[in-house]
Amino acid sequence: MKRISMTLSLLFICALSSFAQNQKSEAVKDWIDQWKIATDQLIAIADAMPAEKYDYKPTKEVENFGDQLKHTAVAMRILLANAEGKKVELKDVMLDKLKTKEEIIAELRKVAAEGVAVVNRIAGKNDGEVVESQFFGKTTRRFLLIQAIAHNNNHYGQLVYYLRLNGITPPASRG
Repeated sequence: MKRISMTLSLLFICALSSFAQNQKSEAVKDWIDQWKIATDQLIAIADAMPAEKYDYKPTKEVENFGDQLKHTAVAMRILLANAEGKKVELKDVMLDKLKTKEEIIAELRKVAAEGVAVVNRIAGKNDGEVVESQFFGKTTRRFLLIQAIAHNNNHYGQLVYYLRLNGITPPASRG
């Protein structure tokens, strides 16, 4: 009887462990899916605006379309690096050298791909660990991943407005 009880206990522990692993892999998939949605939408917006309109800004007080995209790429780089416990020197991520639509989109694609790798390394593994953020001070890796996605979504919304002011229907609104 004792042997059966121990065997059942062992099977139960194995089942719980398998369930926990499955939950972690589902969480990682959700993180990656959210990251891809946010970055794919941003890249689609970048692609939809004609190159000659990358200097467009609706008012003098705001950044132009291209600068908004470069700002978003810089923020992604910093947030992702901080999520991995790394500090980024701003001079190393300033994207003033990017001048054309093609260069900006290439940079966005590069950062988006790097983000998938970072999410894979962190989500469901050590995302609750506290790290130092250049923007938020001490916070969790998870918080920084959330901020990277939220920041992309924020600028996506702003850039949708830029497209509409130029008579362009955003890709996600085309049907």
